[in-house]
Amino acid sequence: MTSGVFSYSRKGEEKSEIRKAFRNLDVPRGANAGDSAMVLDYLHSLDRAGSFQADLVLLHVGAHDIKRDLRTGRNRVTLADYRKNVAAIIAWFKKRHIRLVWIRNGPLDETLHNARCRAFQRFEKDLDEYNRAAEILLKRQHVPILDLPGFTRTLGPMKQLLKDHIHFKDEIVRLQAAYITGWLMSAARRGCAPNRRLARVKT
Repeated sequence: MTSGVFSYSRKGEEKSEIRKAFRNLDVPRGANAGDSAMVLDYLHSLDRAGSFQADLVLLHVGAHDIKRDLRTGRNRVTLADYRKNVAAIIAWFKKRHIRLVWIRNGPLDETLHNARCRAFQRFEKDLDEYNRAAEILLKRQHVPILDLPGFTRTLGPMKQLLKDHIHFKDEIVRLQAAYITGWLMSAARRGCAPNRRLARVKT
């Protein structure tokens, strides 16, 4: 579908890095970029390597940030720090003239999530607050935002879409990928997206 339009790569695309990520998707490692502070560290590591090239980057970050510790009740990354990290991430791409496309976080069913996950909790109120904080910054810099949660909710009740507390079944992931690809193809036709190098940072 994207042959001759985009070439695609992602963080940790090596098989060993993908295996690391899939050992436990709740513990970010390998191909899993993690929270906003980890993403920012990763971007700085690209500066040191000096080999990163992309015309456009799809970025999804926030799901790890909103995790609440069962003992302290604190978010993994505070809202204030998340806001600072997102601003720094936007600035990193702007400085390098790489087009950023943001994928909105969600959806989340907190009742289902917190019944199935015993290691930490997530709450819809946090998700909404972190999304709002990011999107204020993104809109100021005219960064496109893909409403992946809005699309996903059209596919059915969350309990039918999820394979665990927050990760989607393979058939749902394929539909989400088709939605993202459709957006990119449409943007390319409108001249709003470059027509070669595409990268994705997935958290």
